Amino acid sequence: MLNQNRMLRYELLKDNKNADKLFGSFLKYIEQESLSPTQEFTIEEISNIIPRGTAEVSNYSTYGFSFMSMLSNQKDRDYFCFQNANLSKIFTEICNNNRNRDNYEWKKLYLNEKCKINSTYLNEGKL
Repeated sequence: MLNQNRMLRYELLKDNKNADKLFGSFLKYIEQESLSPTQEFTIEEISNIIPRGTAEVSNYSTYGFSFMSMLSNQKDRDYFCFQNANLSKIFTEICNNNRNRDNYEWKKLYLNEKCKINSTYLNEGKL
């Protein structure tokens, strides 16, 4: 059920995996700090808002993978819309590569990339 008092639609989170918990924590921060949920964020800004340890995701490798999975379309996630439309696909391909995946490729190559929260997760009547 949609909470009509919220700007963001938490009930639409895909699952209760670490990537989803991180995104939920990001949404809570946006709401608590009264930031505009329609503004653009860089990946670096998002990582600063939900650093390792957020939502009890403390293991270095697990956090890196979970953060990248949150940015990807893995497991039908669609939390962000990137200026560079190829990024979700790139992150998904990296996440799905179990042989030689770099869980921190997002941090090494893509920190300045910009995205917005997918409007699906916005309660339009409260913006």
